[in-house]
Amino acid sequence: MIPIFKMPMGKGEIALLTATIGGAMSNSTNLELTDVYTDSFPDGVTVDVPISQFVKVWLTCYCCELEELEEEMEFLVSQPDDKVH
Repeated sequence: MIPIFKMPMGKGEIALLTATIGGAMSNSTNLELTDVYTDSFPDGVTVDVPISQFVKVWLTCYCCELEELEEEMEFLVSQPDDKVH
């Protein structure tokens, strides 16, 4: 199994390889976003979830089988709302 998970990012999504993530931190201008640093993205990428949700998914990738993880990820990270309020 290749431990990859996806996160909402901008108007799309990004797939991240679990093992290459070096760290993550809350975005300095918006706490609803998380900056993620990986081997492939050493300058970081910003995903559209708060740090607490990102960490739940990231850590779940280390302890669960893929079949278990797919439903859990959908529960932990909902898609961003595209509606303008």
